[in-house]
Amino acid sequence: MESILEKKSFSEKTTKVYISIIKRLLKLGFKFPKGKSEKVEYLKAFFDEHKLDKSSTRLDLLNVVIVLRAIEDLPTDRLKGYRTELSKERLTNQVGKMNAVKDTLMSIPDFTAELMKAYEAGEYKKFIVNYVMLTFGTRNLDIFATIVKSKKDATDPDKNYLILSKGKVTWVRNKYKTVKTFGKQEHDIIDPEFVNAVKKQGMGPLFAEGQLSNGMRKLLINSMNEARVFKAVIDAAFDKKDTVRINELSKSRGTSIATIRNFYDVNSEDQVIKEL
Repeated sequence: MESILEKKSFSEKTTKVYISIIKRLLKLGFKFPKGKSEKVEYLKAFFDEHKLDKSSTRLDLLNVVIVLRAIEDLPTDRLKGYRTELSKERLTNQVGKMNAVKDTLMSIPDFTAELMKAYEAGEYKKFIVNYVMLTFGTRNLDIFATIVKSKKDATDPDKNYLILSKGKVTWVRNKYKTVKTFGKQEHDIIDPEFVNAVKKQGMGPLFAEGQLSNGMRKLLINSMNEARVFKAVIDAAFDKKDTVRINELSKSRGTSIATIRNFYDVNSEDQVIKEL
């Protein structure tokens, strides 16, 4: 199978993923369907035999088989049909999981109350981190930022900055998970508490190099991770049927509406979560 893969160029990252999956298949004794027959029933039996029950796992393995057969100009229509079935199954399972999460999420009013407690206690870094997650729905990496006093000090294209000026903070995001798709982002924040918190925190990096993960765990309200905060924010907008807010969060987080619907909507309906 690796010899077939070598016939077509892929990115280094994609090639590594495909080779890893091929090695896993070979280790399990998988026999690649080289002829015109797509062997869908064989694939299903193979998955069952090796207890590969997760739809996501089956999709990963199946996709590689489809890619390899496409390289060899072999039929893939039935395999693609099976892939569609698995995709629907995965989404159905995901909806059930998301609905189960809903009742375990901290409400936004409670989250906001804890946020203000942090501010009043002088826990400014905690306030800054949770404020941007609540307001913009962003990830941990986005707030791996350096506080500076001027745009002249915010010149590194691979760093994020909080630029403190009179009455506002400009949050510059050069480095975040989906920057290649959504591009550099800037947000002017004029909330007096946020501006004061950044001022009180002082100039310099919010986190030391290599300390983001450990540092964030200690700061996130109610020990919520970035995904749970985003689910809570989306849930609040959904309950208000605020499609505009959801689209704003899609842009500021750098996440497609489809991804929000499939992985962050803790409600089973989707009329509110749609592109405008």
